[in-house]
Amino acid sequence: MSRQLFILALLSLLAGPPARGEPRSWTNAQGKQLQAEFGGLKDGNVTLIMPGGQTAAVQLASLSAEDQEWVRVNASKAVAGSVDPADAARVPWDKRRMPTEVREPMIYMNIKVVKEAPGECIYESGHFQFRTSAKLGAILMKDVCRAFESTYELVRMMPWGITPKPEEGRAKFQAELFATRQQYLASGAPPWSGGVYVRNEKVFRMPFEELGISNTVGANGAYYRKGEINNDTITHEITHQMMHEYLPYMPVWLIEGLAEYTSNLTYKGGMFSVSGDGSAFGARQPGSRNRGLMAAMRYQPGWLGVKEMWGYTTDISTRNEITSYKLSDQTNQQQPMRSQPPSMEDLANRYHSAHILAYFFVHDAGGKNLMRYFDALHEEKKKWPAFWELVKVHNEKLQKLRPAYDAYRKEMQLFMQKPGVKDLGGGRFSYPKDLTPPASPPDPPPEPEPPEGTDPDAVCVKHLRILLNDRTLARLDEEVRAMFQKNGLSL
Repeated sequence: MSRQLFILALLSLLAGPPARGEPRSWTNAQGKQLQAEFGGLKDGNVTLIMPGGQTAAVQLASLSAEDQEWVRVNASKAVAGSVDPADAARVPWDKRRMPTEVREPMIYMNIKVVKEAPGECIYESGHFQFRTSAKLGAILMKDVCRAFESTYELVRMMPWGITPKPEEGRAKFQAELFATRQQYLASGAPPWSGGVYVRNEKVFRMPFEELGISNTVGANGAYYRKGEINNDTITHEITHQMMHEYLPYMPVWLIEGLAEYTSNLTYKGGMFSVSGDGSAFGARQPGSRNRGLMAAMRYQPGWLGVKEMWGYTTDISTRNEITSYKLSDQTNQQQPMRSQPPSMEDLANRYHSAHILAYFFVHDAGGKNLMRYFDALHEEKKKWPAFWELVKVHNEKLQKLRPAYDAYRKEMQLFMQKPGVKDLGGGRFSYPKDLTPPASPPDPPPEPEPPEGTDPDAVCVKHLRILLNDRTLARLDEEVRAMFQKNGLSL
């Protein structure tokens, strides 16, 4: 690339405010140099900030090997202190207050009909886009979307400092609603579920029957309301969706616990009663919750204890106790316990216990530790996008080298079969002097370094010390029991 083309590439402007850093010299593969600040990495492009403040995109692969290595090592560090657009309006944790009630936001519930065609209809509210497999119409959709927009408002109003926003690249949160349960299950939803937020696809899914909508058309050829909307399942799964930015950095017991906390708040007349959040632990009859996850539950779930629940870090169905979040300690991590698939009784106990823990931290020290914990997650989530960009670039480089590795492997297999070649084990071999082994393929690119040496599979426990607040798990268990006893609630 000529210097002129290099400069033109650098002057291609990017949208959005970049992170600022110290100026350094950047060199392309042809040896041309420029002074600029590093502003981040996205889609394989390095953002550079010129002395005049202009930003520019340069392909990482077009830079010198030294610059590529610098980006690999420093990308996460450089953006760790970047400013999130939500930071400016972020209220300090000690100024936040728990709401006593949250009313549905009427302004966001006007339904726009985007498309109504056989097999696919699209409707939009203030924050959601609904795709349905059958025509429902604006009036029925407005009734349906109340629980969605109300949950958005509930999470926004909680003192955890979360500003719900659609996943990257989307203008609205996505929800898919299915006329039949067969269609719902065909989408990959768990067979026992009444609704699900699919994290990797970033979409909420639910069948009509859980929305209180008929699963067949009526006499007038239209679907109609025939029952109560399953608000608990909607609120549980939409809470996940509203918190999607934070989910990779949280243990699953807290993810599910907070979703159970919000879904068990009394919702009546378009209002969540937050001040009555302990009512779910009062006198409650087995089988009182007849849809969604708890459909098969016909008994009172029990408290499993803090130590047991602390081990449900990455999956609610398999206990995986993580003792350190450092990558250097990964060999000492306890392996997930292999067990039979959990029964509905097991799952009910775990979700119930997760709810208990979430309730405790909502009220522990006036919610101070939970608010500080989410503040730490807010900063943590800024550190990882650059790392995952480097992982993507790393994998692309490996993919390009794969033909060379495959060819070398085949050549070595043939070489090892030649007379006089001996396999000495451990990758070592001997061969006669008149033979020449295949030339080694290029070395694989170095792996990206995760932020602060954090194991990506263990980052979910990184900030739990804030919730522990110098307490042992045994002490925490005692305090949970004491709080429930003091409030007259049942574990």
